Amino acid sequence: MPLEWDLIIFLFISAVAIGAALAVVWSKEVVRSVVFLALVFLCIGFTYIFLNAEYLAVVQIMIYVGAVSVLMLFGIMLTKRRLLGGDRCE
Repeated sequence: MPLEWDLIIFLFISAVAIGAALAVVWSKEVVRSVVFLALVFLCIGFTYIFLNAEYLAVVQIMIYVGAVSVLMLFGIMLTKRRLLGGDRCE
């Protein structure tokens, strides 16, 4: 039984989503975690396309990848970071 291209692409997107989700948890830098989280959201949007839910895919990509990830990045960049000793990072 030969593998179909849809199954191969779906398995690839699923593997990328799982790998990016693990990278979110294991990443030591918060900015990289947000970028990996945006990749997870994007892969979920592509999964919705495979389920023939194009509207849900567009909403997923626009709201989560576009808005939530950018909002998290702005929140991280605008907060004051401190070192472990309590001194401010410059």
